[in-house]
Amino acid sequence: MKRFFALAVVLSVCLSLVSCSGNDRASAESVVEDAIKAFQSADKEATRSYWGETDFTETSSDLTAEDEIYSQQLLEKIAGGLTYTIKGSSENVESGTATVTVEFTNMDMATVMSEFIGEAFSAALGYAFLPEDQQPSEEELNEMYMDSLNTAIENNKDNTVTNTVEVSLSLDENSWKINPTDDVIDAMVGGMMSYADSMGETFGGGETDSPSVETERRNPATLGDYVVEIKSTSMTQDYEGNPVVIVTYSWTNNSSDTTTPMSSVTTKVFQDGIGLDGIYIIGSEDYDPDTTTTEVRPGTTIDVQEAFSLNNVTAPIEVEISEAYIWDIPSEVAYMEFDIAQ
Repeated sequence: MKRFFALAVVLSVCLSLVSCSGNDRASAESVVEDAIKAFQSADKEATRSYWGETDFTETSSDLTAEDEIYSQQLLEKIAGGLTYTIKGSSENVESGTATVTVEFTNMDMATVMSEFIGEAFSAALGYAFLPEDQQPSEEELNEMYMDSLNTAIENNKDNTVTNTVEVSLSLDENSWKINPTDDVIDAMVGGMMSYADSMGETFGGGETDSPSVETERRNPATLGDYVVEIKSTSMTQDYEGNPVVIVTYSWTNNSSDTTTPMSSVTTKVFQDGIGLDGIYIIGSEDYDPDTTTTEVRPGTTIDVQEAFSLNNVTAPIEVEISEAYIWDIPSEVAYMEFDIAQ
């Protein structure tokens, strides 16, 4: 009996030691899973607690109640399409660091937003020519844009993109905390952040950079799935009488999808080394602004026209057309110089 009692005491002490040496800290992997699930639930507060302030969770006094509703609807659409797989993890308690490798799959938001912007741009261009008393209100425009976005998402919900990223964590008061990075957030949202960055570069206007010298200049040029040949320029004026140059180029869709020139290539025009601003002019018989948003079937070629405001009518111009929405320096661009003074 004494032996049994002694054994029980030893066992109790051992269990106590094990219990004391244990740690109730959640693993880095479980923290990341909880963080992803918070995003999937489209709960902004919960998402912010794990991932910090992002484009999808930020709050601003500038946002109206209506803006907040649209922002939440967009978050729900994107979060609802996210799936993930934990590929591995490692923890180093001594250094207070951990890494969790995650494979994210979501809708390809570059494709979604390209379709949405094309539709929204066409609609806005049509509204621009309506009398003022027939112009839609801001609320009506917002509803129209949201409907267009929902349609683009529905049309492309099966068009996905997969990215594998490493989520970094640090020990903070004996708990693993995520160190959010742009590449992780971008992978979660299907590349929407990198798409937005590329759009900012594409439509920034007023650029002072000259065309890239690392890129091969050709005419015609193969730009991804598209072939572009710069054909000519012509002169006209805007409604205030300021000089405008119209650039005409042929565009061939060699992709497997119906798409538009606007969603596939980007046109830049330089004069005296300065990027010119694009412009839309009305009433010119030699200019058709709708060509950039024309839906084109695979294997079809059309002529496209774009107009740019000139700084003067004497200096020559450079026309450069590159593939849109690429993150690296393009291997080639369509390029030509024109002496507009002739």
